[in-house]
Amino acid sequence: MKKLIAYLMCLIMLLSLTGFAEAEDVTITVAHNQGEYIYGKFHEMSDKFTEMTGVKVEWLEIPSSDWDTWVVAQFAAQTEPDVLWSVPQHRDYFDQGKLVDLTPYYDEPNSLNGKIWKDCFTEGGLDNCMSNDGTRYISTAMTYATVNLYYNKTIMEELDLGTEPPKTYSEMMEMLKVAKEDGRYIPMSVMNSMGWNLTWIEDDFMDALFADTDVVAKLDIIVPNGWLDESEILLGLSTGVISYDNPRFVEYFNLMKDFTQYWNADFNAASWEYEGLFNDNKVLMTFNGGWYPGQVVQNGYQVNYGAANKPYVDADYSEYGVTAPFAYAPNSGEPALFVSKKCEDEGRLEAALKFLHFMTDSNSGAQMYVDAVMLGTCIDGVVLPEEMIALQDAVYGEYKPSKLINAFKFNAEVGSLYWSMYTEYLDPSSDKTAEAFIEELKEELLPYLEEAIEEYTTYDVLSYADQVK
Repeated sequence: MKKLIAYLMCLIMLLSLTGFAEAEDVTITVAHNQGEYIYGKFHEMSDKFTEMTGVKVEWLEIPSSDWDTWVVAQFAAQTEPDVLWSVPQHRDYFDQGKLVDLTPYYDEPNSLNGKIWKDCFTEGGLDNCMSNDGTRYISTAMTYATVNLYYNKTIMEELDLGTEPPKTYSEMMEMLKVAKEDGRYIPMSVMNSMGWNLTWIEDDFMDALFADTDVVAKLDIIVPNGWLDESEILLGLSTGVISYDNPRFVEYFNLMKDFTQYWNADFNAASWEYEGLFNDNKVLMTFNGGWYPGQVVQNGYQVNYGAANKPYVDADYSEYGVTAPFAYAPNSGEPALFVSKKCEDEGRLEAALKFLHFMTDSNSGAQMYVDAVMLGTCIDGVVLPEEMIALQDAVYGEYKPSKLINAFKFNAEVGSLYWSMYTEYLDPSSDKTAEAFIEELKEELLPYLEEAIEEYTTYDVLSYADQVK
């Protein structure tokens, strides 16, 4: 018995020396630049984390406006924290050896739920968390932001429009028409002072209007990835596979011009003004980001809203429309939670990994975080808040946006010129037809094409011309 007691005493001492008994003494620093509304929630999360693991968290709360400068200064002074919420030029910092390679840990169990860590994520959730060469995982991800259709439930009821949001543009246009004829509410609030609302719906239209063509198949040969990058747009324009004379482009500009009749009269408003119209219960529908539900909670807006996936451009709305929505590829999460190499060198890597495990565990941190920020989640098993349940109906596949709209933005100078012309064309005071607008685009934009091809040096665009079928 004495020998057994002595053995147990030695074992306890050994465990103490290896750090198990001192786990509760470990503190990691976690720096973030999130809004003040979430500070309290973060402390609730870290309290839960400490309760579960014994590891303490010291939060470093940096204003978003100062974040990039602050991070650069910390790395320069070698005072970087253990975990950083985001890192500007993070792939370059990884190449410089300042961030931990998380790749091997993704094949090991999450210490809080026993699942292999990479299996804790939804399909494609980690796609944006890779190194420059695409071979190493250098961060984790928790959420992503989508563009959604938001609708005022109270106004829907007052206008006898039912309780279900529109699934197609035909259905949406009918609802907007009812609101316009009623006259009490703005059918849809839109703004163009920044590339938000209008650019959010461009791909939806282009993907539908060109769905039964082989434009992408012909041109996706320089960087085969399912969509047209800058080089392939230039290739298409130079070979005529992409032509401004295509009637589908004319259809796009016709549909968008028709759409404007349902917008707020001054759609050149700033972002907060167009959002304010919806928040003040003056608008039936609007497009906004997946962050909007969190803003409602943060600011206490009194608006009875619903959230839905964007409607699709259907065959009843346009002769080129589609009969079913596209099954787009799953959303990838935004890279977050990087571990500094300094953290590993100073012996706190295990504690930091536990924190990452906690924040990506559907039973604890991941659910708490999504409940707080109300963003789409890339953690498998997390349930969206009630206000966002409808967004879980999205069906995913392998389709990727074609990016055909970039035929009018084939370099920065042309993109800026196009945007100015486009918003002027859409202004309610303009009576310009789509056909006339196309002719104007041909005259103003295409003269820049040859120079754009010459200045594009990543690939020799014209050398691929013979491969275009």
